[in-house]
Amino acid sequence: MSALKLKVCGMRDPDNIQGLIDIKPDFIGFIFYPKSPRYVGEMDEDFVMRIPLSIHKVGVFVNESLDQIVSQADKYGLEYIQLHGDEDLDFAKNLKAKGLKVIKVFRVMDTIPFVAKQYQGVADYLLFDSATINYGGSGRHFDWNILRNYNLNIPFLLSGGVQLEDVEKIKAMEIDQLVGIDVNSRFEIEPAMKDLKKLRELKAVL
Repeated sequence: MSALKLKVCGMRDPDNIQGLIDIKPDFIGFIFYPKSPRYVGEMDEDFVMRIPLSIHKVGVFVNESLDQIVSQADKYGLEYIQLHGDEDLDFAKNLKAKGLKVIKVFRVMDTIPFVAKQYQGVADYLLFDSATINYGGSGRHFDWNILRNYNLNIPFLLSGGVQLEDVEKIKAMEIDQLVGIDVNSRFEIEPAMKDLKKLRELKAVL
C-alpha cells in the first residue's frame, strides 16, 4: 500500500507549528472547541495563512453553528472541517455547499456505525476514533479488526491512541480505504505542545 497520510491534531503554539511544518504532515488540525485543553482561541491570522498549501489546514468543531464555522474557515484559510460532534448529514451537505471539505468523525465501539454509509458523496474522509463519553479523543484503541469489514467508497483516517509501534500493524491490515492516521495526545509534551522528535520518527515509518 502507499504511504499513510499523517494528520497531527491539537496544534496551537506558533513555534511548535513551525517545527511541525518542517516535518511536512499532510494535515494540521486546529481545535475550535472551547472545552478542549487544546482549544486554539485566537491565532495569528497571518501566520496561519502562511502555512504551506501542501499541508491541509483542518478546523475541528463540536456542535458549532454553520455561520461560525464558515467565519473561522474564512479567517484562517481552513480547507477541511472536521465534524466531531452530533452534526448530521444535512449539516455536512451545507458545509460542502460553502466550498469546504468535510471530515466526519465516528466514535466506534464494536462496529462501524451504520449511518456512516450515508456520507458517501458528502464526506471527503471519515475518521474513526474510540468511543468516549465526552467529545474528543480518548488516547485509547478500539478493536481495529472491525475495520476489516469496511466496504464504503469513502477513504478514512484512523485515530484513537495511535502510536509509533502501531504503524506496522496498521499497514499489515492492508485496507485500501485506510489512507492515514490522526495523532494527538500520544505525541505531546503537554496539551497542544507536540514532541517533534517523536513525530519525525513517526513520519519516517509511514
